[in-house]
This record gives sequence, structure tokens and C-alpha cells, in this order.
Amino acid sequence: MKRHLMEELRSRLKASQENEKTSNETLEGLERKVKALAEDCSNKKTSIDSLKQRLNVATKDKSQYEQMYHKAKDELEKKDIKLTNLESKMIETERAMTELETTASQQLHGLAKQSGQALETVQKKLLLSNDKVEEFVTFVK
Repeated sequence: MKRHLMEELRSRLKASQENEKTSNETLEGLERKVKALAEDCSNKKTSIDSLKQRLNVATKDKSQYEQMYHKAKDELEKKDIKLTNLESKMIETERAMTELETTASQQLHGLAKQSGQALETVQKKLLLSNDKVEEFVTFVK
């Protein structure tokens, strides 16, 4: 009976040792998994931090570009207003030039007419003078 008890204890010991060995192997496997997961988690955390930094930089760049866009848009609106004003001034100037040209043409036409009339009057007087000179020359002869 002692022998039987000893063998039973030995077999239990052996079974316990095998269980312990299996448990140790499982534990080592789980520890490797935990270590791999911790490493993966650390890598992902680093990656997330890097992405956050890139997001911050992209957000700052976006803000700067938006400011540049609004500034350029405002400048374009101002230049459009200036262009519109200049175009209206050009139209007014062209209209004034046309009016001046018309007035100058009318005045030149009037002056030409007056000059023509004055020439006709002078020619008539010259003819009259020539006639009188001829009469005088005839009288003197």
C-alpha cells in the first residue's frame, strides 16, 4: 500500500510537472504575445503622435493658405473696383473727346465759312477797286 501510494504520488508529481511545463510554455507564449502587443502598441502610439504632428502642421499650413487666399481675394476685389472706375473714366474721356472733336469741327467749319465769305467780300472789293483803277486810268488817259 505504501508502494502504491508512492507510485500514485510519483505519477501525480509527474503529471503536475507536465502540467507545470505546459503551463510554463503557455505562459512564455502569452508573455511573448504581451511583449509583441506592447511593442505594437508603442509603435502605433509613436505613429499616432507623428500623425498628430503632421495634422498640426497641415492645419497651420491650411490656415496660412486661407489667410493668403482671403488677402488675394480682397486685393482682387479692390483691383476690380479700380479697373471699373478707370474704365468708366475712359468712357467719359472718350465721350468728352468726341464732343470736343465735334465742337472743334463745327468751329473750323464756321471759320472756313467766315473765311470764304471774307475772301468773297475782299475779292468783290478788289474787283471794285480794279474797276475804279481802270476808270481812273481811262480818265487820266
